[in-house]
Amino acid sequence: MKKIFTGFLVMTICISGFMSCTSDDVLENEKLSRSYELTKIKWKLDKNDGQTIIEEPLPGLYFRNESDTIMPVVIEPLKDLKGSSKFTFNDPVTFNKLHFSEVQVSIPNEIELLSENYSYLMGGQKVFLGLEEATFPFSWNIKDSISLNQKSELNYNCTVFLKQNKASFVAVFRETNTRETIELDGTWTGIFFNNLTDISVIKSIE
Repeated sequence: MKKIFTGFLVMTICISGFMSCTSDDVLENEKLSRSYELTKIKWKLDKNDGQTIIEEPLPGLYFRNESDTIMPVVIEPLKDLKGSSKFTFNDPVTFNKLHFSEVQVSIPNEIELLSENYSYLMGGQKVFLGLEEATFPFSWNIKDSISLNQKSELNYNCTVFLKQNKASFVAVFRETNTRETIELDGTWTGIFFNNLTDISVIKSIE
């Protein structure tokens, strides 16, 4: 009888422990399923953050005018290129469970404005805060119009230099009813246009 009682006691403790863990999970899920709003996002530069310049040669363009009239040529080297933004949360599971309205936040194009201490950003390029990579058009729109003379050809080559910015952030969410807050931090990477070099060579067709 003593052995049966001991076994029953152990089983009771195990069941109680399981129910406790399950209860905690339910409470945590209920907590995250509440309605939240982003109250602020702050930025800083950690030791692994900073800026890198990426060199990207574009495919060359070739135009040939075999006619007896001038041929207009329009070249837009940035037409098919876009900037990008990628947020990486240190706790993506919690972020995924948060219920909050989509909101756009400013991202650091001019990364030299940041320091080792958290600060706010205002204006500039904005993207939706999320786990998916976001793209946006460059703020620059370069367009060259060339009049290609009769019986001539044009070779155009261009290299684009992009800024890859890396920074750290902390986002603060507030529950709309209880006013309880949740802080989630992580790292961010963005790609922006910096400058380009190009060369156009026009030759007569023999």
